[in-house]
Amino acid sequence: MTAFRIVAAIAFALFMGAAAHAQTVNRVNIAAGAATPTGASFVVRMPVAYSDMELSGDEAPDPAMIVRMVTGATDDRIRFSASEIPYLPGKELKPLEEFMHALADKPVVAELLDVQHGQSGGLEALSFTLIDIAGGGNYFDVIRDNRAQYTLLIQFHREQRDEAATMKDAFFGSFRPTQ
Repeated sequence: MTAFRIVAAIAFALFMGAAAHAQTVNRVNIAAGAATPTGASFVVRMPVAYSDMELSGDEAPDPAMIVRMVTGATDDRIRFSASEIPYLPGKELKPLEEFMHALADKPVVAELLDVQHGQSGGLEALSFTLIDIAGGGNYFDVIRDNRAQYTLLIQFHREQRDEAATMKDAFFGSFRPTQ
């Protein structure tokens, strides 16, 4: 859970320019299946039981800014998370690659792999893999539409990389905007 909170806090701070401050848990232990965080505009198929939560920023330019997310883990601690970060009015969007490079430049990151960037049907997507110095890793799929940025994340330990890889395409491929 600590690694998840670190990655979530990094993602939140990089995207929104504010530190994560408040966390509200809306629902817990929801059965695996189609998942939409409370108030969000996407659906993703969670392969595990999950929680629905919100993160808000302290001193954010917009007091209504809320990051909505679902997250859950297998019994072996492979974690699946999906979040929505709405655009702030008047805030210029940074290229998706900036987020990837900001994470990849952290001292704990050993490798950046499998980078794929494309656009389709009004969505821009950037997928990549980060492997940390201890051999654990993160599969990212970062997606933008005209309203928000969505981050899908699978976190795994070194010995779980192959197992996590077998679930990656189904998880990432299940994402759909709903509005």
